[in-house]
Amino acid sequence: MPIADEEELKKLLADGGITAISIDTSIFDQKQLNLNSAAMQATARLKPLSFDYMLSSTVAKEVENHLENAAQVALQKAKKEVGKALFAFDTQKPTRDEILDQITGGKSASEIAKERWDKYLAESGCKVIDDHSLVDTSTLFDAYFSGEPPFGTGRKKDEFPDALALNALECAAVERGTGVLVVSKDGDWRAYCEKSENLYIVPEIEKALALIRNAPPVLKMAVHTWLVEEGDGSDEVFSNLALRVENLEFSASAYPSFGEAEVFTWAGELQSIDWPPEDEINVIDFEDREEDQAARLVLSMPLGLVVRVMVELDFSVWDGIDKESVSMGGRCIEVDEGMRVRATITVDIYGIGTDDQEIIYLDSEIDDPKHEIELGEVDVFEPEDAWLDDDQPEE
Repeated sequence: MPIADEEELKKLLADGGITAISIDTSIFDQKQLNLNSAAMQATARLKPLSFDYMLSSTVAKEVENHLENAAQVALQKAKKEVGKALFAFDTQKPTRDEILDQITGGKSASEIAKERWDKYLAESGCKVIDDHSLVDTSTLFDAYFSGEPPFGTGRKKDEFPDALALNALECAAVERGTGVLVVSKDGDWRAYCEKSENLYIVPEIEKALALIRNAPPVLKMAVHTWLVEEGDGSDEVFSNLALRVENLEFSASAYPSFGEAEVFTWAGELQSIDWPPEDEINVIDFEDREEDQAARLVLSMPLGLVVRVMVELDFSVWDGIDKESVSMGGRCIEVDEGMRVRATITVDIYGIGTDDQEIIYLDSEIDDPKHEIELGEVDVFEPEDAWLDDDQPEE
């Protein structure tokens, strides 16, 4: 069937036509495998709503493998950097292995990945369906040879995991007798869901959670007014997000007009925030506390940030005669970088809709930890901006 729009999805959810959610591997990767992020943790609070959270066993295995690979890469980087630090400070104790044991708790990458993943599945109440018991091999090969989604005309063999996962979700939905909300940005998943009678695709986990939660519009309106229209909360949120921006990982690339350049970035400094319109704010978690007439909201929203980043450029040129790199000095430049991020803000609202309504800011986070700055072509340092090596006196 055609992809359902937001209003159709709301009606299906309200009428019980959709009673479960499932997430593609790409969404976990988009969240940098952060199982503690607000969106991932919000899935754990769907259980009281009698709304099920299920994953294909193919997706579950892929995510666990990605967690293991990420842990292995992090461990290799830690070994290298800890070794450098110990050498630089001529530190004998603790040894590198002793430090790494503290970090890992003596666990291997596979052990910690399985531990983290099992904990997340247990806390979220997620049911992992058995793809292989639900899907016949003939179903996959028929789709493969006929080029049906998720298979296409390109590298068809790469789509077998997707085909297995999607067909398993289809079978699970048929067995349940209700639809499944599928979260994925993958075009092949979208093509499959477009032909499905039971799977309804949404590209963002935040939008899916907002549709399921269906919080009263007055709550979102109150927060938008507090942040944007009246601006009462904007300064407090700005200050907290400024701290989060300092922890973002910036990298930069530059192409010198001649020679070579090494590029280093410093911590970013938040300059301004472009707040979103009300319809782009999603309530992804909602708890109504009758005892104190308050509501706790977790809101996800896209933000336009301008962040000032100090970029250090070290220029050099290759000396073909002496076969060495000759320093040409360098300079620092400040870059005001515009960037789009997704932020999550948690607040408590007291006295909703009354003259005494009060919003208490609790916390925030930014989902996008890495950002690349493209400087393009840069001229070799200007004399007034440059520093020279100690062995190269100024003229």
